[in-house]
Amino acid sequence: MLEQIIELREKGYSFRKIAKEIESTVGKVQYRYLKYLQEIDEEQPFSHQAKTKELINEISSTYQKEALPPVYNYDEITLLAEGPSSLFACWEVEDSTKKMAEYHCHKPWSEMPKLLKLFDVTMRDFNGHNEHRFIEVKLPEMTNNWHFHQLEPNRTYIVELGVLSTHGTYLALLRSNAIDTPRKIDGSKGLHVEAVHHWQEGYQHNPDWLEHFSTYSYYESIK
Repeated sequence: MLEQIIELREKGYSFRKIAKEIESTVGKVQYRYLKYLQEIDEEQPFSHQAKTKELINEISSTYQKEALPPVYNYDEITLLAEGPSSLFACWEVEDSTKKMAEYHCHKPWSEMPKLLKLFDVTMRDFNGHNEHRFIEVKLPEMTNNWHFHQLEPNRTYIVELGVLSTHGTYLALLRSNAIDTPRKIDGSKGLHVEAVHHWQEGYQHNPDWLEHFSTYSYYESIK
């Protein structure tokens, strides 16, 4: 899949055209390609970081132009690293998911407060509750992308989209892939070395950084 994406990007294809060509989703194509560029950044940071930033801007621009109902009707949320201290999130919500939220929250989708939560899950097998810390953003209506700034380098983050019911009950709808912010200096290179060693040597069954994806999560607010 990645080889096809790289080949089509070199031919000048847009992410949406590539997604259609290989029968995938735009978010998956963007994620795979940006991940590929970020791996190159690790080896040749100065020669490729400008290109990575340019692609993030292209993705952001695409989503901003589509603030009205999206072309594709599917559930997807993607988190991408813009730099050592910034992330970009974009998402689309399927009609059936909106209907499910309306059923649980007893109000129309357009009237539900939307929340975006960014979790710092560095070295955690995330279960929805065991993050180091999180940032919560109240989203304006008709928003489908967001930039996070002033984050810590060399940390692992997951973003989650949810809604609030009339009674303040939080319903998580979409949870992203886990993404690492790039390290700022070479001295922070070894953050995960010990965890990798323990896993490779068989000291533990699952690595500490294992990504965890869950379906819809239902949370009650505690007052």
